[in-house]
Amino acid sequence: MEKHLVYIVTDQNRVYIEAGYTQDIQLTFFELQSASSLLMGSAIRFNRIVHMEAFDSFSGAQRRKIEISRYTKMQKEKLIRRTNPNWLNIVASERPNAKEKVVVYAQAITTT
Repeated sequence: MEKHLVYIVTDQNRVYIEAGYTQDIQLTFFELQSASSLLMGSAIRFNRIVHMEAFDSFSGAQRRKIEISRYTKMQKEKLIRRTNPNWLNIVASERPNAKEKVVVYAQAITTT
């Protein structure tokens, strides 16, 4: 059974707060960070997922996303502070399915 997730994302200064829907939160977090740095330049940079709710059905998740999107900024802040009072990122910041790249530096030995 697939989980349907509704999340709230914000920037470093908590100025912009947006709601979204996903089934893969790790991939969404990575895409948000990549899109923020590539497309928006120095404008909005979403770098924290601060709230998340899981649903069993797509329709339930979409209803909740629309409901949260209609909230005022104050209502969104109150919702976040109930479960995450320090507004910490609740998603690990590792890139999904990333293979570690090993770099080996060799020093040439010369004899004279």
